[in-house]
Amino acid sequence: GFSFTVDPVKTEVAAVQSVKDQFKIGLETGTLDPDKNLPEFISKLKASGMDKIIAEKQKQLDEWAKTNK
Repeated sequence: GFSFTVDPVKTEVAAVQSVKDQFKIGLETGTLDPDKNLPEFISKLKASGMDKIIAEKQKQLDEWAKTNK
């Protein structure tokens, strides 16, 4: 099966994990107001490189799919 190689985006992965750690428990438990905090969470994920991670993962998946029909 497909396995994502994090190396090309390891800095972004670490930054995104930090943002997730900051918001996860509060959003999951309801102690943070999602109307206020969810847009901030998403904004910080994007600023940390989430889109770059998604693009790299898609690139690797496309390459894998080509070789492993």
